[in-house]
Amino acid sequence: MSGQKFEVWDAHVHFFSFNFFKTLIRMKDKEISLSDEFARLRENFGIETPPVSPVQLARRWIDEMEKYGISKIVLFASIPEDILSVSTAIAAFPDKFIGFFTLNPLIENIDLEIKHALENMGMKGLILFPALYHVHVHDELLEKIYLIAEKYHCVILTHFGILKIPIREAIGIRDQIDGTYSNPTDLHRVAVRHPDVNFIIPHFGAGYLREVLMLGSQCKNVYLDTSSSNSWIKVLPYNIDLKTVFAKVIDVFGVDRIIFGTDSGVFPRGYRIDILNQQIEILQELGLSDDEIQKILSGNLKRILGF
Repeated sequence: MSGQKFEVWDAHVHFFSFNFFKTLIRMKDKEISLSDEFARLRENFGIETPPVSPVQLARRWIDEMEKYGISKIVLFASIPEDILSVSTAIAAFPDKFIGFFTLNPLIENIDLEIKHALENMGMKGLILFPALYHVHVHDELLEKIYLIAEKYHCVILTHFGILKIPIREAIGIRDQIDGTYSNPTDLHRVAVRHPDVNFIIPHFGAGYLREVLMLGSQCKNVYLDTSSSNSWIKVLPYNIDLKTVFAKVIDVFGVDRIIFGTDSGVFPRGYRIDILNQQIEILQELGLSDDEIQKILSGNLKRILGF
């Protein structure tokens, strides 16, 4: 099976470019040999070295899209330093890719950075990692971000819940991830204050299922993405499977606020078609119509991005 019956827009794909790896390797050790590190990543983790050119990597993703019948994907600049790689890929293939960029909310002149990304680099959404940068989403420091998002109709994807970043762990980055900042209910005040900004929480809240359901029942501008293997299910104190998760979020959010994604990223694994197939099967088992499934697979993302 693949997405051939439906038009699929994947809302969650990491563009792990050569520059992405180079930046993190240098972050770990400025003197280390890049070729030695890429060889280690290949040998120990099976991670393929990406081509130096972002356009070549973008072509690799297009091959995957054509193989599996994927119409469009949102490419993430997964670190602030890699926005140019994603921007280059989008400029080369604007009919295939949409760009979201990761933001360090603590930098100076943040308003200028965001405006530049949205006006000049083709970005349509920004990504916040509260647990990585140790700042609550409701901190007044971030208010200017939401005001700009409001003005530019920019989507904000906010990571909450269990935050494991396997690619950074493989490279050897010791992130000081602080779960104190990971509760989705932190977003409540912000979402109420900015009803015209659409917020996406990935991985169904990554372990905070109850909190996400509470938030979604009260804030109609909060969306969920379905991406990743959703292994956070294992940490819940009760038995639940992905089908039950879908049933619960559909009950609370409705089919209009759920957005499909895979969390694809590294090669040679490439596109995670198994996640698409599994989720289509679950949605059909739950009795959703083709029109309702189509909303989740592309319609909702198109709507909030203004396509």
